[in-house]
Amino acid sequence: MTLWQRWLVRPQEIWFRKALFQIHLWTGIAIGLYLVLVSLTGSILVFRVEMFITDDAGRNLGDSAVIAWILDLHDNLLAGETGRTINGIGAILLVVLAVTGVVIWWPGTRNWRRSLLVDLRSNWKRLNWNLHSVLGIWFLMFVLLWGVTGIYLSFPQEFYTVSEYLEPLDYASNAERVSDKVLYWLAYGHFGRFNRRLPGCGEGCDLTLKAVWAGAALVPPIMFVTGAIMWWNRVIRRTRREPEGSAQSS
Repeated sequence: MTLWQRWLVRPQEIWFRKALFQIHLWTGIAIGLYLVLVSLTGSILVFRVEMFITDDAGRNLGDSAVIAWILDLHDNLLAGETGRTINGIGAILLVVLAVTGVVIWWPGTRNWRRSLLVDLRSNWKRLNWNLHSVLGIWFLMFVLLWGVTGIYLSFPQEFYTVSEYLEPLDYASNAERVSDKVLYWLAYGHFGRFNRRLPGCGEGCDLTLKAVWAGAALVPPIMFVTGAIMWWNRVIRRTRREPEGSAQSS
């Protein structure tokens, strides 16, 4: 049986998966609280436009002081350019977390369908694991989207440089480039604020998409909690038991 065949059938036996599990574990521990912070603030900011202050005449006055503070916390961690850079690093680690997570999730060809659902009949430890892995696989595209767009919003100049290299601007034709369209949608896709830019998507559709984005942003905090519980059971409790076992055997 080749390595690829073993991976498809019995991935738990592959050493590379075990190594990725360690990367996933410690990356999650490193940025867990950070992800909770940006996810909760991001969930609020999805409806930023709807929370704009208006005057007596109904004219838009922009953000309230509270929303402006939440925006600065989400975008810059209240630390200006330094915070924006830290956000970019956090977004990169979020992509690492997502990619390693989907590799770890793969249970083999016999069990992958069953691994898409939470088994409510299992014990609490297994239920916690199921909830973590099922939420991770179902919301994978959201997490990857937030990671990639977060990198772009933190380091836009690097994306522009790559765009110019792959598709140089033709000043003669002034035609819109594919890379321009990609960067355009990356900016709006982060918060799900498409503002009726999608064909056939009116006001009701736009609000629905925002609600989906806001709800999905609550998933990373849940995954942090379930992941922390698994870490506690697998690492902390096991470490505490070993000295007790050594003392009894002596």
